[in-house]
Amino acid sequence: MSETAAYMALIETASPEGVESRLQYLSKHGPHEMGWSYANILDVAHILERQLPRKGFFRVYLYIGNGERAVRYSMKVDQLKTYRKPEIFNDPVDGRHYLIHSRMRIKSITELARPMDLGEFKSVDGRKPDVRHLQLGFLFVVDPEN
Repeated sequence: MSETAAYMALIETASPEGVESRLQYLSKHGPHEMGWSYANILDVAHILERQLPRKGFFRVYLYIGNGERAVRYSMKVDQLKTYRKPEIFNDPVDGRHYLIHSRMRIKSITELARPMDLGEFKSVDGRKPDVRHLQLGFLFVVDPEN
């Protein structure tokens, strides 16, 4: 990614129930960490770490796969920590333990003005964003909301 005004964002799958529980936790407790198991975050962590002090956050767009099959929400992330070897993470929302490659502090979750199809996003590596790629990890896209 070049040193232009374009910023990177991630796309990940989510369930409506998962989004709702995060929203409730945010309203009661404020920003909190979330752990992610996908190792492909290590490929772009340096870009996101440079973006954080410049912009103050990066977005993770949430693709709702069951039913609507569209990106409906964006999360603002204002902190990122990555791990080459998986670390144990205790999720504050569901209380479960996970092996993760990254921790991100969720600052906010916003419902988009209109749902977006994956094809509306521009991939940073030139591939057309495809729902099948979400099974392998994050999709790396140019943030359309710059």
